[in-house]
Amino acid sequence: VDRFHIVQTFTKALDEVRKQESRIKPLPKHLRWGVLKRGDADHLTPNQLKALAELLEQGLDTATAWRIKERLRWIRLAKTPQAAKWRITRFISYTRELIGESPFLEPVRKALVTLEKHAERVVRRWTSTYTHARMEGLNSLFQAARARARGYRNTGTFITMTYMIASPAASILKST
Repeated sequence: VDRFHIVQTFTKALDEVRKQESRIKPLPKHLRWGVLKRGDADHLTPNQLKALAELLEQGLDTATAWRIKERLRWIRLAKTPQAAKWRITRFISYTRELIGESPFLEPVRKALVTLEKHAERVVRRWTSTYTHARMEGLNSLFQAARARARGYRNTGTFITMTYMIASPAASILKST
């Protein structure tokens, strides 16, 4: 569990809320990417900024979910594990208060439960020097190998190929 995956969970929840609400009421044009991107003005186009402003004026549940997603970045600014834990606790209580009983915000409630469940593991990020970057990189190589081969007849061949791709054999052979 890392902050990237928590943010991803809340972003998916926001998108689900937006989709549900768009079935009932038309939302501003250019809103989809406006809510999924970071809320800074330098990351959004003028049309997206306009759509966000219109959304916030209407006071829809999508606006509430967007505020929650944006507030989540506040946790990352903590300097110590204790500060991170305190910020997560404050964020959870703030979000519960903001959500209320709206049925459209059920995906956000589920994302909040995920954060509560994994809060201790998220806080460990402040003391750990490990990241998932290496594993994500290897996973992308394996997925590329699978796509390139268009499937293998047996799992043993696929496992052998992943070992060949992930091993430093190519660099060892080049050096000789």
